[in-house]
Amino acid sequence: MTPAEILKDILVTAGVGVFNATTGWGIHVSREPDNLDTVITLFDTGGINPNPAWLLNFPSVQVLVRGNENQYQAMYAKAKQVVDALLGFPAQDFADQRLVSVRQEGGINFIGYDEKRRPRLSINWTLITEPFAGTYRVSL
Repeated sequence: MTPAEILKDILVTAGVGVFNATTGWGIHVSREPDNLDTVITLFDTGGINPNPAWLLNFPSVQVLVRGNENQYQAMYAKAKQVVDALLGFPAQDFADQRLVSVRQEGGINFIGYDEKRRPRLSINWTLITEPFAGTYRVSL
């Protein structure tokens, strides 16, 4: 399970949006659909180096929020819902790893308008995860 998929599951469970929805606020992973105006898209962005001795990783995810034309305030409010659902999320197991921590990097960033004049925001996250298995690394 990728870090973006983990955060997607948290957002869906929190009621921020619906995975792959075609109306309302849709949540998508790795591909921002062009035909929807109100969309939250999560991208795996690498992160910092994993620990070479311990089963401890530090991946990062960028969340893009896009809203309707001339609806900046509504889109910003949705971005705040994303922050409220993710920031400080308690440790929990997901598929093949334990999510230990979700940390917001900076604030909510306005990144401009797309070609259809829809406003866009980005929110960057760093996670701490503990994989359940590894070859040379050992569990904490």
